[in-house]
Amino acid sequence: MDEATRLKKSFGSEFNVELRSLNHYESDAYHIQKEIGAKLDRIKSGKIGLNYTGGTKAMSAHSYRTLFYEEIQDKTGKVYRRRKGIIFSYLDPRRLEICIDREDNERERLKVKPDTLELRELKLEILFQLHGLTLQKRPSQEAQLPDLAQELVKVFADRAKATQWFNWYHEIFCKEARKDNRKWKSKTDLAKLLIPLDKLPSQIVEAFRKTQLLSSDDKLALVQAKNIKFFPEIEKFCEWLDGIWLEHYVLEKIKEIANSQSIQDYGLDFKIPLDGTKDGFQFDVAFTRGYQLFAISCTTASDIKERNLCKSKLFEAYLRAIQMGGEEARVALVCCADEPDTLKAEIADTLSNKKIAVFGRADLLNLSDNIIKWIVENDREAR
Repeated sequence: MDEATRLKKSFGSEFNVELRSLNHYESDAYHIQKEIGAKLDRIKSGKIGLNYTGGTKAMSAHSYRTLFYEEIQDKTGKVYRRRKGIIFSYLDPRRLEICIDREDNERERLKVKPDTLELRELKLEILFQLHGLTLQKRPSQEAQLPDLAQELVKVFADRAKATQWFNWYHEIFCKEARKDNRKWKSKTDLAKLLIPLDKLPSQIVEAFRKTQLLSSDDKLALVQAKNIKFFPEIEKFCEWLDGIWLEHYVLEKIKEIANSQSIQDYGLDFKIPLDGTKDGFQFDVAFTRGYQLFAISCTTASDIKERNLCKSKLFEAYLRAIQMGGEEARVALVCCADEPDTLKAEIADTLSNKKIAVFGRADLLNLSDNIIKWIVENDREAR
């Protein structure tokens, strides 16, 4: 199924869509005019609109020419006159507006705003389907353990406490819970573990207690994770502690601002298989606003030892977002960098500054407000 057929299918029965294929003649002037002319001959009344967004240069030029001029017969033979009732338009991705061309005046510019236009809700799942991609599972809209994630953010907002967390996680937790090959131990072995917490910041110990994850002697009892609906298997909780918690924190912040910012659909963990790759690709968190895709990549990495990881995650998210959402897509990285602007500047020559944002350690606690600022700045740049 090609893109045009998938697009038609997405409209359902709401619109009567007829596809006109040019086959392999998308650059052939005569064939383009012939196909459009045959369709025009069947239209006897009403207005005709041509939107040439996404077409080849030849398709746009020759479609425009065929629609603009009408061939008629008079006493001297064939003559051409301007056709009435034709509307020409295109989508300007830089300004986020529909432009209606007028031959004898300035173009009419219509802003595409989610709060002012009656837009059909753009579901993320439909967006992927339009590209012939199938999600491995339905993305989640419910954050896992948001209160515990909030406490972890408070720790990671402080470099010294973040170091304290990582020291405990790698030197104590992972040594207890992982095998030598870095994989998690068996379910049976994980269920037996009682992991000491005396090296952790006290606020995390208290957060574990409130989540009912502690044993009677104040150790982390991994078997308790099975009592939480999100973790049918203990290793899923281990993965959550490994850094997935940050994705859930970001999801919770998106939920908090969804109504005020006209965010129509959002979700977490968009895993998409791709032929020729082992793992496919993944958006950590994404949302749509109007017809725009906003994709967010998350990592607990900082800009000290893991700078390249931060840049690679942002770069991959950018490439995939543009592939899915076109030039209008926007991309952000949420990480623990102390100098996010420097990180952004390092890849500014490769990626468009207007399309990316980097949120670092100092942005974590007020992430909702910072995402709103990003959205507002995006709107401002499109004016």
